[in-house]
Amino acid sequence: MYGRPVPAAALAAALLGALAVATLGDPRAHALPFVAIVLAWGGIVALTAPDLPSPARVVIAAVLVRLPLLLVTPTLSDDVWRYVWEGEVWRAGHNPFVSAPDAPELAALRDAVWANVNHRHVPSIYPPIAQLLFVLLSGGGVLAWRLLASACDVGTAWMLARERPTAGWLWALLPLPALEAAVSGHLEGIGVACLVAAVVSRRPLAAGAWAWAGAMVKLLPGVLLVLDRPRRWPFWGLLTLAVTLPFVRVDGFETYRASWAFNGSLHPLAEAVAGPGARTALQVVGAAVVAGILLRSRDRARVALWTTGAFVILSPTVHPWYVAWPLAAALLNGSRAWIVLAVTAPGAYVVLSTYDPATSAWTEWVGTRILVYTPFYLALLAEGWARLTRPGPAAL
Repeated sequence: MYGRPVPAAALAAALLGALAVATLGDPRAHALPFVAIVLAWGGIVALTAPDLPSPARVVIAAVLVRLPLLLVTPTLSDDVWRYVWEGEVWRAGHNPFVSAPDAPELAALRDAVWANVNHRHVPSIYPPIAQLLFVLLSGGGVLAWRLLASACDVGTAWMLARERPTAGWLWALLPLPALEAAVSGHLEGIGVACLVAAVVSRRPLAAGAWAWAGAMVKLLPGVLLVLDRPRRWPFWGLLTLAVTLPFVRVDGFETYRASWAFNGSLHPLAEAVAGPGARTALQVVGAAVVAGILLRSRDRARVALWTTGAFVILSPTVHPWYVAWPLAAALLNGSRAWIVLAVTAPGAYVVLSTYDPATSAWTEWVGTRILVYTPFYLALLAEGWARLTRPGPAAL
C-alpha cells in the first residue's frame, strides 16, 4: 500500500483531480461531480503515496496541486467571507464580538461581503490572533485568505515531510487539506500549521509559543500548553487574558456550543438515546478523554491526536475541514485510520446539492454519514486490533 519509490501515480492523481475540480468552476453548482472527483482523487493518493524522503519535492508537489484550486469559486463554505467582514467591522471601529453582522449599528457597512456572510445573527467566535489577521488581510479580500491558508498548508506539508516522508506526501497530495486551504481559505490552514510546529519543535519554549499561537487562531492547539513546564502556565494564562479580556465576548461561542449541528458522527446516535442531554454528555466525555490522555502521556503528538480526534468523533458539528486537525496529528503518529476519514470526509459536501440560496438551508441525508464514517470506523477498529496483537512503533 505504501513505500512506492516514486510519487508519479499519487502526484498524477492529485494534479488531475485538482485540474478537474478547477474545470468545474463552482463546486456548489456541481456538487455531485465534485464529490465523485474528490473521492476518487483521495482514494488513489491514499493507496499510492510514496515513501520518498525529499521535503523539497513535497513542497513543490503541494504548490502544484494548490495552484489550480485557486481558480475555483469558493462556494464550499461561507466562512472566509466572515473573516473579511469582521476585519472590515474592526476597521470601522466596531467590535464583532458585540455586534453581529445584522446588528443595526453595522447597517452602513453592509456590502457584497456582508451579503455572503453566514449566520448573520451570531456574533464572532474567533480568537484574538484570528481577529488580528482579519484586520491585516481585510483589504485583500477572499483571495488574500486563500493565499495565506495555502502558504501555511504547504508549510505543514514540509514540516510533516521532515518527520515522516509519507506523511508529507499525503498532506501535500490528499484533496482535503488542499481544498480547505486553497479553495475555502479556512483558518485550519494556519491553525494546523501551528499545531504541527508545536508538536515537532525540539525546544519546549518554542513548542509552547506555537501551541499558544495556534490556540489564539482556533483554540484546539491550546491543550498542548498543559504539557509545558508548570512554571510557564501563569505566563500563558496571563498572556491569554491580556489579549482576550479587552474585547472578547462569549455569546457567539455559546450559540455554537449549544445549538449548531451538522454531519455529526456519534452525536445523532447519542441524541436518539439521551435526547437533548446528548450534547452535554458528549462534551463531558470529550473532557474526560482529554484529561485522561494528559494524565497518561507527555508525548505532544499523541496528546494532539487524542484531543483533536475526540473533538471530531464527539462533536455535533463536523465540517470536512475539521478533519484536518486529527489528520495532521495522525500522520505524525503513524495512524492510518484518519487517512481514511480524510478521504471520505469531503463526501459530506453532497449536501450542497440540496442547498437553497434563498433560505441558506440544506437537507442532510443519513446515507451521507454512512458513506463518510463507516470506512473510518472499520479502519479504526482494524488499526486498534493490530496494535493490540502486534505492538510496536507505528509506521505509515
